[in-house]
Amino acid sequence: MADVARQAGVSVATVSRTLSGTRPVDPALAERVLAAADQLGYRVNLVGRALRQTRTSTVGLVVPDLDNPFFSALAQHLARVFLETDVDLLVSTADGSLDAELRGVRSFVGRQVDALVMIPVHERDSADAVAVAARAVPTVQLDRCVPSTDAHFFAVNNRRGMELVGAHVATRVDVARQPVVYVGAEPDSSSAHERLDGFRRAFGTEAPVLLGSFSASWGHEAARRLLDEGWERATVVTAADVIALGVLGGLLHAGRAVPEEFRVIGFDGIGAGTLAHPSLATVRQPVEEMTLAIRDLLGGGGDQGEAERHHLFDPVFLDGETSP
Repeated sequence: MADVARQAGVSVATVSRTLSGTRPVDPALAERVLAAADQLGYRVNLVGRALRQTRTSTVGLVVPDLDNPFFSALAQHLARVFLETDVDLLVSTADGSLDAELRGVRSFVGRQVDALVMIPVHERDSADAVAVAARAVPTVQLDRCVPSTDAHFFAVNNRRGMELVGAHVATRVDVARQPVVYVGAEPDSSSAHERLDGFRRAFGTEAPVLLGSFSASWGHEAARRLLDEGWERATVVTAADVIALGVLGGLLHAGRAVPEEFRVIGFDGIGAGTLAHPSLATVRQPVEEMTLAIRDLLGGGGDQGEAERHHLFDPVFLDGETSP
């Protein structure tokens, strides 16, 4: 730092304040310090800083996979809100594996992240991984919940989302002409089973249900299955935009008209679903509000000891050309 100070013509204290970001520095001086540091190849030792400050200014995010564009978009939104702070977001993907999920948690805990955000792989079987995280650092579950743990949980109100779908269908769709069918995921995550439960509440237990995975390939397969079973017209309600995109692609590939013959409705409202053509009717999660609330909680803006640990956010229905 003394070399940088001589190069920039400032005090060592000014260099320290500029590079640590702990106190404000005149912008012109800060620019000189940063330029001098670049010229000399000086880099702050983040490990040493963490030892001095007893915090690493890092938050770990463990996601089930990054193939699902919704999880990728969630990671992007969370990274964006932490960019406004001095905290770096580190991401680990479990690739659908419980062992990899637990390894990611242990790796982050071993690296002494200040907090962990988890989207659990499984509603029950991820309990060990969430418990390991929660015992070590402040832990938040996002989108999916392991109910046997007491970690904070931030998610959209999935059942309310399906209520919005029900209201849309009731006012816009002739269900005698285009009967409702559900294409969802096996209920081994809280989001999957809550959306299935919400669908059945909105449309009754007699409505046909096809269950697979949160993937476009499953949506494409489900569309083929519907056509093979002789469906000529339907309103296809899906558990996620990624499934809806697969359904939409399968129907269009088979030469079926959307929305004239088949309507398609998604759930999530961010990620690749925004690129659908025709545009996708969907339930949008308020991810900006959710991620800001997580940042505030982990950054000290919320009380980690508060009694209310489940935070549900209201979705909105977005009109689209797949179900006008």
